[in-house]
Amino acid sequence: MATMARYLRVSSMLFCTALLVAGCASGGGGSGQLPVTSEVVSDATTQDIHVFAPQAKGMWPTVLALHGVGGSGQDMSELATRLAKGGTVVFAPTYRSDLTTAEGFNQAARDITCGYQFARATARQHGGDLAQPVTAVGWSLGADFAVLGGLSPAPDPSPDDPCPGDKKPDVIVGISGCYYDYEGTPVNWFDDLSSFGNKGADIYLLAGDQDTTCPAWQTQKLAGALRAAGYHVNLVQLTGADHYAPVFHEMNNGQFQVSANDAAGQRTVQVILDAIATRQHAMSNQ
Repeated sequence: MATMARYLRVSSMLFCTALLVAGCASGGGGSGQLPVTSEVVSDATTQDIHVFAPQAKGMWPTVLALHGVGGSGQDMSELATRLAKGGTVVFAPTYRSDLTTAEGFNQAARDITCGYQFARATARQHGGDLAQPVTAVGWSLGADFAVLGGLSPAPDPSPDDPCPGDKKPDVIVGISGCYYDYEGTPVNWFDDLSSFGNKGADIYLLAGDQDTTCPAWQTQKLAGALRAAGYHVNLVQLTGADHYAPVFHEMNNGQFQVSANDAAGQRTVQVILDAIATRQHAMSNQ
């Protein structure tokens, strides 16, 4: 995650037209009933970051939640609130996602990199415990960035890195990503996984079987490629789900609106909390 900026500078010209899609105690595994507080934070290196945290005593796993194209951290607030109710501290950064130019990619990379490092640096202030699993969750374009940032190789330190750091997430969750194609335009970031790292990460890839924006075959293909490259991947099909349902939203007359009771969203929350709990159990037994 910390090296995403440089990786994207190399890759951006391959991807500039591909994902221009709108909207393109202990922690994890909790009951989902904790009260939640939310606030917006930032510093000189970041755009706004929405933070959702349990209003209860305890230290909790930390989650970074990445939005889609043309959106903001606010788009992840319904999902983030449910995750916080289940016992996690969620940081949902806003990153500039105009991907029509190489500089637009560089800006997005800087925003995500710095948001991730800021989340790690300030997690304890909000009840986050970095000794517990750290999770990167992304939806739509954010899914591509979560996987790419979580697994991309770590280059040598450079003064070009906007927010240096080399700690990768323990759990990576990609939701409804366009990993290989958007409307016939190829996406090339995941064609060669040979240089990717963080082989110890637990990876979960979720796709709706009714998704026409980022069809499920792309998630299935990436899961197969990652497994062949030696990664531990869990593939989850969300029955009846379109592109927006997993993050509790729907498109209504062209408007991105909350759909609070969506079954696909509820399933997504449980998958993420279970993933964190599974990793937490494994870490405690090491």
